[in-house]
Amino acid sequence: PKKSDVKGQKGSGLAEFVKSCQDNEFSWEKISYIREQSGMPVFAKGVMCREDARLALESGIDGLYVSNHGARQLDTTPATIEILKEIVEEVDQFEREQGRRAPIWFDGGIRHGSDILKALALGADLVWIGRPVLWALG
Repeated sequence: PKKSDVKGQKGSGLAEFVKSCQDNEFSWEKISYIREQSGMPVFAKGVMCREDARLALESGIDGLYVSNHGARQLDTTPATIEILKEIVEEVDQFEREQGRRAPIWFDGGIRHGSDILKALALGADLVWIGRPVLWALG
């Protein structure tokens, strides 16, 4: 076989090697491993329902990041502001049960300062903004 023909595929085989070194199966049990290896707090980004918030909290996650990733991945996802209240309720319930409160970060749909105030009033601890800053930079 040619040098470029590895395992019956064209190319150097580098892609296959890199793929073999990665574990693409995520599970909530891996959160503690990630935290141990990094030595840093671990947040779950993309939490969009009460059930995922609970799973993340039970896994020992350090914080929740309510985000629909700009809805560019799934254009039919609900607005994050519509989901925020149920996430906050779940975090509050978990705190009553376990005595530990994870901070809630929030993004999505922030266009004005009043949008930031709404998210904070609904229970977000921190509000990220993206597009307004980019628009301001011109």
